[in-house]
Amino acid sequence: MTTNNDYQTIPATEENLSLEHDINRFDENPPKQLSQRHPVIVDNIKGVACIGYLGTFSTRINISLENEHPELGKDFQTKYFMFTEPGHVNWGHYGQSFKIQKIVID
Repeated sequence: MTTNNDYQTIPATEENLSLEHDINRFDENPPKQLSQRHPVIVDNIKGVACIGYLGTFSTRINISLENEHPELGKDFQTKYFMFTEPGHVNWGHYGQSFKIQKIVID
């Protein structure tokens, strides 16, 4: 666990960013709403993120940041992502990547 801007953080993974309650297009009885997204820091920008179906047919990562990121903007979502190691995500088709830490809430 590390401290980043007064926050306790751990490297984000697909598992620790997954939604507890998700909605999948194949669900016959989907939950009424999605779980809350997880607090994160992406390339030193605070925000929230989650991984899930989010009402679609395939898993995707969704990120909403407090400030504009040079490549991701403020709101970002893609199904083309892969955690190459905890805390490091490759995305898209051209070798783009970002670092992501999950903020630990006591």
